[in-house]
Amino acid sequence: MAKPLTNRDEVLFRQIHPNFIHDGQPASDRFKPQPNDAGLMSVDRSSLTDAASSHALYTSTGNQSGAVYGVTVEEFGGESVECREDPLAATDTVPANPAHALADYTPHEEKQWKLISKRLTLKAKARGLLYAT
Repeated sequence: MAKPLTNRDEVLFRQIHPNFIHDGQPASDRFKPQPNDAGLMSVDRSSLTDAASSHALYTSTGNQSGAVYGVTVEEFGGESVECREDPLAATDTVPANPAHALADYTPHEEKQWKLISKRLTLKAKARGLLYAT
């Protein structure tokens, strides 16, 4: 099992698709796992990369991101969402991402994810935009 992240001050970067940025702000549903995520939301660790590099790697594979926002390990922990390392190895089509991590929403019922996401979005907005295209 992957190791939990223990640096409570570490910011975890979240890529925001351009369609989910409204009036310069991320939609709150961007801070919860999407239907194909099995309750595990992808983030990148600020201790291993910066927001611009995280964005560049993410978009290099054809994914779209209009902005990067972040939430700390402590802020996730305040919602009882454990974060753990999940470095990704390179494949024939995707470069390695040693900074990849997961925020685990599975201990919560799916109907709670929306409320957790709204609270985390407020924290990300308060921190401000970390990178934009």
